[in-house]
Amino acid sequence: MKQRNLVIAYIAGTSAVSTLMGGFVACGAQSYRISVHGADEDKIDRPNTASSGSNLNVGSLKGVHSAAGWKRSLPIRFVTSSEINPEVVKQLQTAMKSWELAVGKQLFAYDGAETKKGADFRQLYEPLGDGKNGNYLDFNWFKATGKSNTVLATTIWENSPQDPSAIVKADIRYNAEFYVFGNSLEEFSEGKRVIVDMESLALHELGHLLGLTHVKETEDKFSVMNPSLFIGEGMITRKLSNGDITRIRSVYGVGDPTLAQKLEKADDSPDEMKQTEESGI
Repeated sequence: MKQRNLVIAYIAGTSAVSTLMGGFVACGAQSYRISVHGADEDKIDRPNTASSGSNLNVGSLKGVHSAAGWKRSLPIRFVTSSEINPEVVKQLQTAMKSWELAVGKQLFAYDGAETKKGADFRQLYEPLGDGKNGNYLDFNWFKATGKSNTVLATTIWENSPQDPSAIVKADIRYNAEFYVFGNSLEEFSEGKRVIVDMESLALHELGHLLGLTHVKETEDKFSVMNPSLFIGEGMITRKLSNGDITRIRSVYGVGDPTLAQKLEKADDSPDEMKQTEESGI
């Protein structure tokens, strides 16, 4: 694996772990209302590196891990595994739209369903090598990612060797072995698999994908980037805080305000969303 300039990994269980591995980065979200940092939210384990946790915040504001984000390659083209049903894809796209509305510009473009599945990737960072920014369900979670069953999902990304503040590729992997992803206001847990609101979880993971890192509740209680998430029937966190908006605008600025109005009216269905995005609204 080639040497990369910026390497940080967030690994969540009862604690979050930042791990060096090439130029790849991963973040995990936790279940219920348990902090991914464990008892001490300031503690971030750093095996194999002398760098401090504060180095995660390389943007202009605390809570930003990649100050340049994807600005050189917008919109971010993405695919979804064929295992993710269309209704869940719509929830993912609704979360994407929330971030787009915050900056008043198009950030994402949908390229449809991908034939590859989570099971096709045998280790955590392998999806970064397929040339696509994918969303995958993992039904054999620990074996595929090495992460605890308490981790809901993980976002992995790669920073540019030329500019460590810029992101060039990313994937999101979802723990489908222990959780069900859907609309928690209408859907239910299935046996031992707990329902997780897809829109709520996607807001958090997309924040990482776009360049944001965790924000402690003491700094922004209502941020979708808090390192914890309520899950279960009826549990949702679907609104960006003012702090989330400030942080994402520090990376992407503010575009045409009329774009936000168009996005607000756009149909959320995958096929129509793709057509709208590709037409360059």
